[in-house]
Amino acid sequence: MSFNIVNVEKFEVLPNNQPNNNTYSFRGGTPIISINVPAQAKLLRPSSVRINGRLRVMTAARGLTDPNNIRGAGVVDIKLPSRVGVNGVIQNINIASEATNQTLESVRQYGRLVNHILSNTHSPDDFQSEKAVTNLCSALQGTTDNLLIQDTDFSIPLYCGMFMGGNPIPLSSNGVNGLTINLELASDNQALNGVNAGDNAGAFYEISNVSLSGDYLIPDDEGMKKLSVAGTGAFQYNSYSSLYSVINSSDSTQTYNLANSNVLSIVHSFLPVSHSNNYAQNSFANGELLNTDGAGAYNQPVVLNKVSFSRGGVKLGFDYEFDTQTNSTEGRPETQVNINALNAFKDFSKASRFLNQPQLDGFGGRDLIPSLDSVDELFSTAPVGAGTNTTSGRQTTQEVDVGVRNFLIGLALDRVSDVGVNFKGNSYSTRIQSTLDGNSPNAIFTYVLSKNILQYSPNGIMVQS
Repeated sequence: MSFNIVNVEKFEVLPNNQPNNNTYSFRGGTPIISINVPAQAKLLRPSSVRINGRLRVMTAARGLTDPNNIRGAGVVDIKLPSRVGVNGVIQNINIASEATNQTLESVRQYGRLVNHILSNTHSPDDFQSEKAVTNLCSALQGTTDNLLIQDTDFSIPLYCGMFMGGNPIPLSSNGVNGLTINLELASDNQALNGVNAGDNAGAFYEISNVSLSGDYLIPDDEGMKKLSVAGTGAFQYNSYSSLYSVINSSDSTQTYNLANSNVLSIVHSFLPVSHSNNYAQNSFANGELLNTDGAGAYNQPVVLNKVSFSRGGVKLGFDYEFDTQTNSTEGRPETQVNINALNAFKDFSKASRFLNQPQLDGFGGRDLIPSLDSVDELFSTAPVGAGTNTTSGRQTTQEVDVGVRNFLIGLALDRVSDVGVNFKGNSYSTRIQSTLDGNSPNAIFTYVLSKNILQYSPNGIMVQS
C-alpha cells in the first residue's frame, strides 16, 4: 500500500501508567513504562521515534556522584557503561498492537543489543558528539562518568527492528491498529557498575519526565480513505529476537531453533556468567571468551581456534571454517570473524563507522607505540611496562577506553536480495573451538534479525514470521 504524503505532524505522548511522583525506578517498585500510540488514519515515521526523559544516578544515601570525578578508596565511583549509556536502564522492550495486544516485536537484554548496534555502526567521533548528548554514552568511560554529576536529560531512538527498518508504519486498522510500547527497566546492578563496589553498595538510578515523540505522516485524501476503511492487506517490517545459552568447553556446538522463514542476520556476544547483574562488572561488555585464574577471576583471554556456522548440518554462509588460531594466539584481530560480525549490521564494503580500531583490537603489542609512563621508556630496550596489556596484546592508551574490545561472532545471511534464509524445519548451529578450560562458563547472547509480515483484515491482525 503506497501513499502520497502531504504533511508531517509532530507529536508527543506521555506514559499511561505515570507514578504519583512522575518517577520510574527499579528500586522504587515502578520498573514498567507503558506508552500507547493510538490507532488513527496516519502513518508513523519509525526513524523519528524517541524516548525522552531525565536520568538521575544516586548513591544509597540519595546523593549525586562526585562532581570532580575523583577516584580512590571510599570515593563514590558510579558508572554507566560508556558504549550503552542510558539505554542500559532498559532491560526488555515489547511492542504490541494497541487494539489486539498482538506482540509485534519483543527484545530481551536490550542494552546489550544497543551496544552491538552502536559499536558496529558508529565511530568514536559519533560517540563523542551526538551520542554523548542524546544517549549519554561517549565510548570513553571518564567522559561518560562526568555526565552523571547532575540530573541529565536524554532523547534516545528505540533500536528495534520495527523502528529501524525504514518503512512507515500504518497506525489504522489497515495496519498495526495502534501501538503499545512497554519498557521494562533493568536492575540497578545491571545498569550501573563501579570500581569501589563495597563503597557504592546501594547505588541506583531514577527516570523522570518520560515521553515518546515522533512524526506522523499525513497522506492525501485518497490515502486517508485507504487507512480509514477496513480492508485486507499486509505490512512488512523487521524485528529482533534474542536467545541465551552458555559455553564451557573447548569444542562447543550450540544449536538454536529460530523458527523463522526470513532470517537476515545473526550475532553472538560473550560475557562471563558471573559478570551479569554484577555491580563490580560491566554487564554490557563485548569482550572475548575468558578463562578464570586460580582464584576464580575471569582474566585469562581464551585463544579462539576455529568458528563455523551451519543450517541443518550443512555449512552456512561459507563452505569452510574460520581459522583464527594464529591471530588469536598472537593477540591480533581475528579478521574473518570481525569482518563478518560487522557485516551483520551493515554491508562491510560500505561500512566506514565503527569502534573496531588498532587500539582496541590489538596488533600483538608490536605495531603501535603504547602509552608510556615516561619519555625515557620510549627509547628503552627493556620490555614495555604499564602501557601495554601483555596478556592479550591490546594497547591501553589513554585515548581509548582502556583496551576494551568490541568483539562479536556473526553473519549476514542475505546481502543481495534482503529476503533472508528460511530456518523453519532447519536448525541453526555454531561451532566454536577454543582453549576454554571447562571450568569457566561464559554466557552467549544471541540476537536474530528477521523479516516479518503483518497481515490485517476486518477480523484483526496476524504476524507471519
